[in-house]
Amino acid sequence: MMVRDPKKEINDLVRDVKVGRIPAEEAWDHIKGLKVEYVEKYRQQSWNVFIGNKFEEIIHATLKVYVAKLIKEHGDFKGLTVLTGDEAKSHPVISRKLAVRYGDFLLLPDVDSVIVWLDLRKPRESWESEVIAIASCKTSLRERIAQACYWKLKLLSTDVQKGIRVFLATADNDEDFFIKKGKERYEGKSRDRVIAEYELDGVYILRSDFEPAWQSHKVKRLERILEDLIELMRNRQTHK
Repeated sequence: MMVRDPKKEINDLVRDVKVGRIPAEEAWDHIKGLKVEYVEKYRQQSWNVFIGNKFEEIIHATLKVYVAKLIKEHGDFKGLTVLTGDEAKSHPVISRKLAVRYGDFLLLPDVDSVIVWLDLRKPRESWESEVIAIASCKTSLRERIAQACYWKLKLLSTDVQKGIRVFLATADNDEDFFIKKGKERYEGKSRDRVIAEYELDGVYILRSDFEPAWQSHKVKRLERILEDLIELMRNRQTHK
């Protein structure tokens, strides 16, 4: 009898998202259901690290699928691309346009995905290329909302970077973005949600049980990032 390998099943699900075979929400629901088997075979700490990395991969893959869809449907969106943090760091133009100055040093924000528009005539050399948005991925916040907000404020402090949008994608394991009664809730909102809605440009939730009624102008289910990307590109073209 063949023994199931939960790690392999999870990797297969992530691959299916990358090729557009299944949506991120469906894959994530299956992945969460494999936690008990994974922990029994491996260990709890391994699960936390492993699942955090897989969440980043799923969000990045979803963004790439959405961007490919947009380019196919809107020919004038050609050049829209999604880079990993490492790819942005190694890009000679994007890295300079994203770097934040600290005295004599230039440091890149801690991000998982970078949405850019590349000048396809010279994709690695042209200074016409732009950083559209950066996205951080967290399965749960646990006081880490301040990190994303910090980078937003740093980018706002310069004329060159103030137009870069800062997004957060989360599985919201701790239900920080749910609307419900409880201690330290403000009209049903947690402290982290209040801060995120005020400071960030968008928070995207990957949970099948996140109710539509809990959405707001900035806090939305992940699939709605598609319409926000369209708006971003339309605004970019209008202001050129």
